[in-house]
Amino acid sequence: MPGKIIVTAIGSDRPGIVAEISRVLYKHRANILKTRASAVGSLFILVMLVDVSSADVSADWIKEEVKEVGVRLGLGVSVEDAEKFRKRKKLIAFDMDETLVEGETINELAKAAGVYSEVKRITEQAMEGKISFEEALTRRVRLLKGLPLSEVEKVKQKLKIASGAEDLVGELKKAGFVTAIITGGFDLFAIHVAEILGIDYVYANKLKVKAGRLTGEFKGVILSPQDKLKALKEISRREGIKLEECVAIGDGANDVILLEGSGLGIGYNPKEAVKRHADALVERLDLRTVLALIGVSQVSQDVAKRLGAGKP
Repeated sequence: MPGKIIVTAIGSDRPGIVAEISRVLYKHRANILKTRASAVGSLFILVMLVDVSSADVSADWIKEEVKEVGVRLGLGVSVEDAEKFRKRKKLIAFDMDETLVEGETINELAKAAGVYSEVKRITEQAMEGKISFEEALTRRVRLLKGLPLSEVEKVKQKLKIASGAEDLVGELKKAGFVTAIITGGFDLFAIHVAEILGIDYVYANKLKVKAGRLTGEFKGVILSPQDKLKALKEISRREGIKLEECVAIGDGANDVILLEGSGLGIGYNPKEAVKRHADALVERLDLRTVLALIGVSQVSQDVAKRLGAGKP
């Protein structure tokens, strides 16, 4: 279906969503062929089939403008090629920190170790892409040297699961999705979160422990941004799922390669470094919003079925 895109928007302001998204499309002479709408609780879901073949700018340009509307209005938005949209998604990979759990777990460890200000400064530089992920992580973990495992356990028990995460994963499992955590965070926490949520796979960095304390070093190699995508490919190959049938969700610069390499990359409360690389953005909404963006909602499924039947 060349020249056609699907725009999905989710939020609480129905008139604002319709007006602002339509304004961008009409401004660039894109033709709205079909609109479907639905309400789920307090949220309004809008799905549009749009012909951009006669638009005065590229589909990528329209995609960026629609994403900007989403950021400004606090919406969940996605823009996909219509052919890509039709392909049922089967696997979803989550980052952990600031996505499945609230906050950065390494910052919580830093508070326990009394080095919070130093670690926080390095974290912010890394998430905005100012220093390499590997350098930042190595420097931060080194500062945790000597922290007792008993303190790590206290941090683990205080982790807050992100709003909507349990419902989201539950619905995904019902829909037959394979689920994974692929994170630059630590296995001590990622395994715990996976057990709570019932997630199938975990790829995370492993901390070295000696005599009941963190050594400030890693066990094995650091899981780099490139390794995150390799992990997704490994899971998809094992499950017999194509990359274009995979969804990835993350918030920081170290997630960009993973987001770009998946079938649908979603920036969740994304840092600036992520916004231009993601297919979809979710701003200030809970994780259940993701269900509509990846087609696990009746209105999205209806549109996909109509496209499959060749109906506008």
